[in-house]
Amino acid sequence: MAILVVGGTGMVGGAIVGRLRARDQPVSVLVRGGDRHPKAAALRDLGVTVLDGDITDPKSIARAIDDIDVVISTVTSMPTGANDGLRRVDREGTLALIDAAAAANVDRFVYVSYSNNLREASPLETAKRDCERRLMAGNMSTVILRPSFFMEVWLSPALGFDPSAGTARVYGSGDARVSYVSAQNVADFAAAAATHPYPGRHTVIEVGGPEAISQHDAVRIFERVLGNTIQMQHVTLDAIAAQRQSDDPLKQSFGALMVAYAKGDVIDGAASVAEQHGVVLRSVEDHARAVASGAAGPSHG
Repeated sequence: MAILVVGGTGMVGGAIVGRLRARDQPVSVLVRGGDRHPKAAALRDLGVTVLDGDITDPKSIARAIDDIDVVISTVTSMPTGANDGLRRVDREGTLALIDAAAAANVDRFVYVSYSNNLREASPLETAKRDCERRLMAGNMSTVILRPSFFMEVWLSPALGFDPSAGTARVYGSGDARVSYVSAQNVADFAAAAATHPYPGRHTVIEVGGPEAISQHDAVRIFERVLGNTIQMQHVTLDAIAAQRQSDDPLKQSFGALMVAYAKGDVIDGAASVAEQHGVVLRSVEDHARAVASGAAGPSHG
């Protein structure tokens, strides 16, 4: 079974590739620049076929899809949103990829979206839901993964959560609960979804961590693990709302995500779904211990 990973140089996509190759699955990765890409050599070392292409180029998509059984897409222009990426890559490019896969009679399409509870309007929201609708309207076998907030991103210095420095940015009241999920577990789900037997043509999986905790709870966990006191810096919903008024699609999208984060996102039944897919969920405390040991990994990608 031939698998194409689109977005395979990112944090989640790269982890998916590693898991698939550990199972000796034949994997190709669509990479802008092909062998010239900085991560191409590492991919080739894993036994991956590196394909030169761009999701915004229909011809390169068609070439990449040829003789592929399963497509896994994690592709996104976040966190930079460069060159109108939320429209060109996250929406139009992914829709073109979906259509090309359907036209080529691909057996299954696995799409990494985000939690169904995240419904604040933004260019990113538009892209994710439009792609979901296109998949659900077609005849191709579809698995849509809807993960909650990545702990490696939202509990990291990239978004102001820097417990090692004794500070933590908290959005809104900090009391709403979030089913923080590890990006590594999302990769586990995606790799499993490539071959897992599902009862219907279209499957939607809400992906969360082992527990739903508040931002304040997360701070207390880090304080206990690191053995230090963390000063919380609250960002009000009014301040976030002001960012959402920007004309910049990226700022609008981050603002929408921050509002959704402040409101919370609880994923019910996450442990049961993980068990069905053979996934061992990573907790916020596990992440805190990784941070303490210096093994937390990248905060985005």
